[in-house]
Amino acid sequence: MISQWMLPPNFQMLLRIARGLEPRAHRTRFIRDLVAWTTPPRIQSALLSMAYRFAANDVSNNIELRDRHKGARCFVFGNGPSLKDVDLRLLKNEITIGANSFYKHPQAAEMDLKYLCIGDASFMEDTPQCVTWHRIIEEQHPKAVLMLNPDARALMRKYKLYEHHDVHFYRLGVSSNNPSVAHFDFLKPLVVGHNTGSRLAIPLGIYLGCPDIMLLGFDANWMENYRGSYHFYEKHELFPEFDSQQADTRWPRYADQLINALRDFEAHATLAECAKTRGIRITNGSPQSMLDMYPRLDYTEFVRQRRPPGVSSRSSS
Repeated sequence: MISQWMLPPNFQMLLRIARGLEPRAHRTRFIRDLVAWTTPPRIQSALLSMAYRFAANDVSNNIELRDRHKGARCFVFGNGPSLKDVDLRLLKNEITIGANSFYKHPQAAEMDLKYLCIGDASFMEDTPQCVTWHRIIEEQHPKAVLMLNPDARALMRKYKLYEHHDVHFYRLGVSSNNPSVAHFDFLKPLVVGHNTGSRLAIPLGIYLGCPDIMLLGFDANWMENYRGSYHFYEKHELFPEFDSQQADTRWPRYADQLINALRDFEAHATLAECAKTRGIRITNGSPQSMLDMYPRLDYTEFVRQRRPPGVSSRSSS
């Protein structure tokens, strides 16, 4: 067709998106990149902040979390298969950050999780499954500080959820893999990361002032077993659509999942570089993990280290 000769590829992609011919993963990535290319980061942040204020998404109480654990180490959990082999009881008195259905770990109740992040809007829908899931989290993590997707506000009001929890929300910006525009200030729209782990849990550890962060269960093995579980549990009683990548109807094509995997690897590479320039050490405690941008360290050895050597503490901004 003549349009394929005359129109630049990116303009052709924009037309395909407008006509609904591109899958969601392609649309999301293209729009994110388009905004990153055409709109300066400060203008993005200012416009988003105005929109969030208009939508009454107040995040001012996040200031309470800034440098709350300055100088302390922390452990951040992904929900990959390797987490089932980790003895979490060793971390009962540590700063710990979990994500989503962490409660399903057999030792979750024994370790007194300190923070729980839930970033996926799929968990904030007004359905019996979602409400039941939040009730379980209320019961299983009664003391955890929560960092939630702002869509949770309506669900919390309607069903009186988390009335006895310390709840915080975040503002989502346009994700960027440019370390020069990256920040970890939870008072501003977040611009680093792709999923709950890379967008919320790891940045929260930095915002809390932790200069030494170990990742556990960040296997990044999503495409290794496309038809099988990519979690430390085999089946989810409430969300069977997350039992495998193939079952996730939000991203119906294998190519969509490849794009998502690449985006998360890019996000972790950005996190690793940003942490290094800020004097923060992020290590990977899971030998099976595919995330080789973080130096690996033996989990039990790290737990024994009460004062990790050679680690400085700098601002979380």
